Amino acid sequence: MSEISKKIDEIINMELKALMKANGFKKNARNFYKELDGGVFLLVNVQGSMYNDNQDARYTVNLGVFFPEIYEMVGFGNVGSVPSIPDCSVSKRIGQLKPERTDYWWQLSPASDFNQLAADLSESVEQYGLPWLRNNSSITSASVELKGQNPFTAAATAIIEGNRCEAAEIINKIISKGSAAKSRAISWGKKYKLLEA
Repeated sequence: MSEISKKIDEIINMELKALMKANGFKKNARNFYKELDGGVFLLVNVQGSMYNDNQDARYTVNLGVFFPEIYEMVGFGNVGSVPSIPDCSVSKRIGQLKPERTDYWWQLSPASDFNQLAADLSESVEQYGLPWLRNNSSITSASVELKGQNPFTAAATAIIEGNRCEAAEIINKIISKGSAAKSRAISWGKKYKLLEA
């Protein structure tokens, strides 16, 4: 592990780790997770940039909610005992929730104030990340977010909500566009009996 990666880990451990523990999350590497009833998981991940070097680094926070019912309908492959952000049914970068509404990355250099970076990271997760996770912790409360993801997630959400007509409309739209997902849409639509025989 590079020295700059160790510094990011130090920043995480300064304040964020305690905040997450106080809110019932467990830690694994740079991932925090909390399992709710029914196998639903809330996830917070601190991601370092792939362009980090030994002097300067950037990192951001990814948030996600994993709904096993959605994953069973649209996911690929098996999920481990704890899902990761790519497995999540709905996800968001923290910068999209902050006032800037941008892809926000913290900057770390040898001259950085580590205490300030740690405080800002923790405050951002507490002020923006945790409320978003709480507000999207059920399929019903996350419906708008889920339907804003990919079309298959939107269709699965509609089915779970009992709106098969909406699901069929979404799948038929994929098919009519003739996109690369057309064959998947046809087989998915047949599987969930959304297409007329």
